[in-house]
Amino acid sequence: MRLFLALELPDLLRRALSELQDRLRRSEEGWRWVRPEGLHVTLRFLGEVAEERVPALSPLWSTAAAAAAATEIEVGGVGTFPPRGRPRVLWVGLHDGSGGSLADLAAALEDAARTAGFSPEERAFAPHLTLARAASGAAPHRPRAEVGALGAFPAREVTLFRSVPGRGGAVYTALARYPLGR
Repeated sequence: MRLFLALELPDLLRRALSELQDRLRRSEEGWRWVRPEGLHVTLRFLGEVAEERVPALSPLWSTAAAAAAATEIEVGGVGTFPPRGRPRVLWVGLHDGSGGSLADLAAALEDAARTAGFSPEERAFAPHLTLARAASGAAPHRPRAEVGALGAFPAREVTLFRSVPGRGGAVYTALARYPLGR
C-alpha cells in the first residue's frame, strides 16, 4: 500500500481553495490542477508499505502525534517549488497561527519513520498545500496573481492515508487518525 501522513482540511477551506484554483486556472497556463477533494497537508510520505506492517506502525504515529501540540494553521499566499528555475509545483502557504508548530510535528513523524526503518526524507519540511503540478512538457511561469489570506483551520489530528493512483488523480482513503496531544 502507498501511504502518507497528513492533515485533513475542513470543507469550508477546501471550497475556498477550489475557488482560488478556478481563479488561477483562468490566468495561469501549463498546470495540472489537484482535485479539491485531494487537497491535504502532507507531513510525511511513507511510500509502499506492506499491509500487514500497518498495525505495528500505528503506535509510532500515535506517540509522535500525542507529543505535538494542536495548532491553528493560517492559509494564504502562493509560490512555486523550486524557488528558482522552472516551476514544478504551485502551492499555497501555511503558517502556524497559535499553539504548536507544524515543523515540530513533521520532525516528530520523521523521527518515528526513521525508527520504523523508513529512509530519511531528503528535503526539508516546507509547510504548504499543493494546488497544481507542472503539466507534462509544459513550462508554466510563476503565478502573477496576488493571493492574500484564505482562512485558517485547527490542526488537531494526523491522518494516515492510503493513496491509490488512478485516472484523473490519486484517490485517498483515511486509514487511521492520531490526535495531537499537547
